[in-house]
Amino acid sequence: MATAYVKKRGKGQEPAAIGGREKSARKRDAILDVATSLFLEKGYSGTSTSDVCRTAGISKPSLYHFFKSKRHLFFSCHMRSIDQLLKPFLDQASAIDDPDKRIRFMIRDFTKIICNNPELKVLIHETMTIKDQYFKKIRDVWKEHYLLLKTTLTELQDKRLIAIDLTPSRATLFLLGMMTWITFWFDYKQTQEADNVADTALSFALNGLSHKGNKRLQGKGVRS
Repeated sequence: MATAYVKKRGKGQEPAAIGGREKSARKRDAILDVATSLFLEKGYSGTSTSDVCRTAGISKPSLYHFFKSKRHLFFSCHMRSIDQLLKPFLDQASAIDDPDKRIRFMIRDFTKIICNNPELKVLIHETMTIKDQYFKKIRDVWKEHYLLLKTTLTELQDKRLIAIDLTPSRATLFLLGMMTWITFWFDYKQTQEADNVADTALSFALNGLSHKGNKRLQGKGVRS
């Protein structure tokens, strides 16, 4: 009986169910696209659920079918960005054994992510101003970035490749602050400048972290 039941689902119900889930997922993504654009344009406080519904061409019940509230919608926009951008970046960084190569990748590539994704300006900075149940979930994921970068700096200190008098936790916060602050001054109409900005960030970081006169780390791998 179990075999017959599986075959029956395979011919009819299962494809229909899959098709329904895919359609629902596409609709949810479309709402997130609209919401992300509006949050970037008008800010979190300046964007209402009515704005989202009107722009997306949906009703309030349709919106609340997918998202419990505006805050949940904003959280979902941020988590989608984390899934698409931050997690793959962290996976790549974690796979690099050499801390010298890893620090270069983490600074240069994260800077490029910042420069190529303007929505991060509102997602990162506005999330920090609304500390609710969603904030902790987002903070925990971003903390993985902080911890990997901190570990990398500690490994570089152990190898005497950077100044040993630096406090890794503070140095990590300085580096993350430098990169996330780019969102406030970078011209997102000039995304072709992302590589140049990434090279500059890497040069600043390496020269700031290095022992004075340590040419092994300073500037190596930065394009002129």
